[in-house]
This record gives sequence, C-alpha cells and structure tokens, in this order.
Amino acid sequence: MNLTSTHRLLIKCYPLLLVLLLFAHTAVCQYPKRVEQEIQQYFIPFSDSSAALPSAFLEKLKDKTIVGLGEATHGTAEFERMFSLLSKELILKQGFNCIVLAEANFYDTRSLNDYVVYGKGEAETVIRLMRHQPNPLVEEEFRRLAEWVRSHNEKLPVEERVWMLGADAMSPRGAAYDALRLCRELKVNLPEETVQLLSEISVLPESMFEDYAKRNTMASVLSRTAQLQQALQHQASSAKLDARQRWLLQSVGTLDLAIRFFYDNYLLQKWSTRQFRDEAMLSNIQWVLKERPRAKLIVYAHNAHLEKKIGYQSLSGFGPYLGGQLDSTYGKKYYAICTEAQSGTYWAGDDDGDVAVIKKKTKVGDILGGIVKAPFGFLELTATRSISKYFASPLDMTFGVLVGSNNSSAKVNNLASAFDALLFVRKSTPKLRTKPKTPLRMFSLNLNMSPDLIRKIASKGEVTVSLNGSFVPSGTSLSGEGVVLGVLFLNGDKKVLGYHAAILSGKMDVGQAFKFPAGTEKVLLTFSGSSIKELGIQSMRVNGQVIALNELSYFGEGYDKSIELDEAGNSRIQIRER
Repeated sequence: MNLTSTHRLLIKCYPLLLVLLLFAHTAVCQYPKRVEQEIQQYFIPFSDSSAALPSAFLEKLKDKTIVGLGEATHGTAEFERMFSLLSKELILKQGFNCIVLAEANFYDTRSLNDYVVYGKGEAETVIRLMRHQPNPLVEEEFRRLAEWVRSHNEKLPVEERVWMLGADAMSPRGAAYDALRLCRELKVNLPEETVQLLSEISVLPESMFEDYAKRNTMASVLSRTAQLQQALQHQASSAKLDARQRWLLQSVGTLDLAIRFFYDNYLLQKWSTRQFRDEAMLSNIQWVLKERPRAKLIVYAHNAHLEKKIGYQSLSGFGPYLGGQLDSTYGKKYYAICTEAQSGTYWAGDDDGDVAVIKKKTKVGDILGGIVKAPFGFLELTATRSISKYFASPLDMTFGVLVGSNNSSAKVNNLASAFDALLFVRKSTPKLRTKPKTPLRMFSLNLNMSPDLIRKIASKGEVTVSLNGSFVPSGTSLSGEGVVLGVLFLNGDKKVLGYHAAILSGKMDVGQAFKFPAGTEKVLLTFSGSSIKELGIQSMRVNGQVIALNELSYFGEGYDKSIELDEAGNSRIQIRER
C-alpha cells in the first residue's frame, strides 16, 4: 500500500493528536460538571403552588429601587403569574409601590391607575384598553393583579397607595388625544392645522396607519407638533397643574417619540437603531420617580427591553434599550431578571396562535432543565465565577414576540452581564385570555354619501357638515372618551385619498368644513363615540342638504340606539348606554 505524504504525517503526529483530543474532551466534561454542581447549589427552587417566593431570593432585592422581570415570550402564563407573585411579595414585604407594565401604553393606563388607586371603573375594561387598540379578550392575569392591588389599596391612605400603569408609546393616538384635552383645559390656542393633525391622529384606525404615513411626511407632522410642545410647555410652566393634568402633560411629552416609532413601524417597516419606545418608557418611569420621590418600581416587559447590556445578539447595533438606560441611570439600584422556559407552548399572537417552545441542546432552558428538578426557580447569574463565565459564553434562549414567526430561539452572549438573575420555568403554557363580561361602550354612526351628493360637494371643493345635537360624557379617564366626526375620502379603487377628523364638544352645534381631494368617488362620514352616557342628534346637513337620520347605519357595543320623535314631531337619533 502506497502512503501519501499526508498519511505519513498523520501517522507520525497521531500520538500528539490523541493527547490533544483527550485533553479537550476532559476539559469540556470537567467544566460543565463543575458548573452543574454549582448551579444545583445556588439554584433557588419553588413550586407553582407557592403562596410566597423564597426569602433567600427576596433578600437580594431589598436595597433596589427598580426590579425588572423580563418575559422570554409575550404569551407564557407562568411568566405573568410569577410577575404577579413577585409584585405582591415586593409590595407586602419590601414597600414597593408602583407596578409598571412597560409595554402597555402610558396614556392608555391612566384609567388603570385610577381603578387601582381610586376604585373608578371596571377591571375588565381598563385592562382591555391598556394597549394601543381595544383588546377583544381580557388578559386575565393582569385583571386579577389589578383587582388585588385595588383591594390592597383600600386599606391605605391615598398618598401611600400602589400605582399600576404602563410606560410605552407604541401609537401616537392617545398622546394626541391628551394634547387636545389639555390644551382646552389650559386655554392654549393652537394653529388650526395643528388641531386638525391632532384630531386625525387621535382617532386614526390602525388599518389606515400605513396609508396615513405615506400621505404625510414625518417632517411635516413633527413641525406641527413642535408648535404644540412649545405652546403647551410655556403655558404649563406658568400654571399650577393638578395630578391629572401633570399626567396628561407627560403623555404629550412623549408624542414625538410615538410619531417617530409610528413612521418606523408603518412606513419604513423596520427597527431604527434608535429605540423610540424605550426612550418613552424611560421618560415615563423617570416621571413616576419625580412624582413619587420614594417610589419603588417593579417593571414587566420582554427580556429584550430589560437587559442591561446586549445579550440577544440579534439586537446588537440597536438601542439603547430600557434596561441599558436604567442601568446607566440608576446603577446598582436596578436589578434585572430574565425568564426562560424549557418546554411547552405559548401564545404567539392572533396570527400564529399557540406555538411550541423550541428544544435545543444549547438553549439555556434545556440546559437548566437537565440540571435541576424543580418546576420553577431563580438562579443568580453571578453567583460564582464559574457560573458567570459559563453564562457569558454563546448560548441560545427562547424568544417569542407577537409579530412574524415565533417558533424560534435566539443567540445570546454575555447573559451574566445582561441580567442579574434568571427565572426558570420548566413548562410553558399559553397565557390566559378570557371572554369579557362587560361591554366596552363604543359606537359609530355611518353615512355612505350618495353619488349625487358627492358631485355637489366636488363642485364646491369642500365638504361642510352642520350638526345639531349633544352628548353627555361619563367623566372617566379612559383614553378617547367622547365623540369624533370623521370623513374618509376614497377613489374608485377604494384607495384612501384623505381622512379628516374633528373632536366634538358636548354641545354639538357645529359646522365643520373639510377639503375635498381630487379624484374622490366615495365619501364615508362617521360619528364615533366611546365611554359616554348618551348622545342625541336632532338634525344634520351636508353642504346644506338635509340628511335623513335613518340613513345613518349603527354599529356599537354597550349602547342602545333608537329613532325618537320630539314634541314637534321631528325625528331624533338617541343613543344610551345599557
């Protein structure tokens, strides 16, 4: 047999190669074994039925001002349940007094805070409305937590009661609505074009977000909101604002960030290297700490928002995220906990439904699941040098969000620098969402204008709506409370050519004019209302033409609509809450 020079070299070097391979194998086996023993020693286990968290873990949080609990997925019931348990323990045992659902909107959760602090409203309703659009189902764990906080607060003086609020700015609608409300209260006069912009944004349906972003440049929108910010800040600095008005002012202060995220998300459809949502979260958390100087916060958001340093490698080059900003601002007063699941399923949004947690040998959940036996537990990631070094190495973690494909894991590096501790869940189950028992109290009256009327409007170049009526507000703090007049212009292919809106006052004796876009073939006029007690319309005209009130179609939840006759025999639309 003829040997090549390569074969002869391999034979010559075989003893050395064998020694090197044996050494490498021994080192790899010994290192995980040492880490395994230390994880077993420092892992703090508990069961799902625990009424309290281990004191050994709570002791690590006693000197913290902000404790963040991340979620590896947005749809795991066990993560939310552990957040509720942690919140209750920190409130009862360590004086924490503010729960921040960081990915719920700040402006949409004033009603949530009013519920837990003052007992106003209903838990179902405020939870359903804490995102940037009404949720058809109730996030059950958060409803239960809100009810617990409300019950806990009843025993305390108002100034000592626990707050519960969001910090996000995923949509500019709520902040635009708050701007209009606050400007009316403080008698701030805005240019008509700014009022029109805020009115449109505050009621813009999500289905029209992308189209609106294409028709209106971000620069033009921000130039008009700059006028708002300047006028409002000047007036607010010279006025003595009450607590509710200070909340509204803070909401308006994040409007520009919400607009920038709006354009990134719906026009560019990509993440910016600047994290506008996280900047808004930090601003709102800092506002809480300014309003309540002795506040201690428990914060809940996705792991990716709360990491101190970049751990998820897919996020490298983006940021800074909320956790990084909290770390640089508050240092050791901020304690970050990530979560991880070994197996099971989780809810991944309405499009994907329930999906399986990825199984992978290099995934942190699978590694811990093979080392410990408890269904739940905490591990401090810097408990020993060996543990810290191991979790600084390249690994994988569960990563579930509500957009795109969710059945995935994500590469992580330097996990021990990104988080102080990890909460392990052996088996994930989908978050509990229940059918609501209480209606939201929302309605719309709609008129599809006839071709003859549209031609008449086109000849004038504008549509003028004259209305005689009134409504009675409920006086809640729900974002969007009131009645809005909206006009939608479409071409023959049903492409949106324009959308205009006006927020109406309680006495709706108004005449409102809107520019008529060229090429319009269809016009939809809408009166939409939310959280009011009742509404009555006596008459309506469009460009001088009387509109028969029975031509208005009705859609609603929580209201009854009727056509009634007044003493003179004239018809009148009446809408009353059930």
